[in-house]
Amino acid sequence: MASAIIVFIITSRNKLIVAFVSPDVARTAGIDVRWLDLLYLEAFALTIALGLRFLGVLLMGALIIVPAASGRRLAGSLSAMLWITVTISVTSTLIGTWIGLELHRQTGPLIVLVATGIFLLSLLPLKIRRSQNGRPVTVTD
Repeated sequence: MASAIIVFIITSRNKLIVAFVSPDVARTAGIDVRWLDLLYLEAFALTIALGLRFLGVLLMGALIIVPAASGRRLAGSLSAMLWITVTISVTSTLIGTWIGLELHRQTGPLIVLVATGIFLLSLLPLKIRRSQNGRPVTVTD
C-alpha cells in the first residue's frame, strides 16, 4: 500500500503542483482537479492510517513534519525536496525498525528519533557550493 502511495505522488507530482498553485490554470491545462484532489486526499488518508497503525498519533505527526522540514533545508527545488523527503522517510523507517528489533524496543519512537537526527544534521551550517570557476567553496549560513 505504501508503495502505491509513493508511486502515485511521484507520477502525479507535476499535476499536483499545478493544481495546488492554481486550480484554474490546471483546469485550462486539461487536468481534472476534482478527481486529482480526491486521489490526493485518499493517498494522504491512507498514509495517515498506515502511520497511525505503526506509530500512533503524536509520532505520526512528527514523521510527517520532520522529513519535510529536512527536505526543505537540503533541497534546491520542489522536485528535489520531494525525493529527499521520501528518502528520509523511508530511511528513517528502515533504520528505526532495525534498531527497534535489535534492541527489542518499540519502533515508533526510534523511527522518529532517526528522522530527528537527520533533521539536526540538516541544520549544520556548512554548505558546499561551486564558485564561478568550478572549485568548491565553503559557505556558512
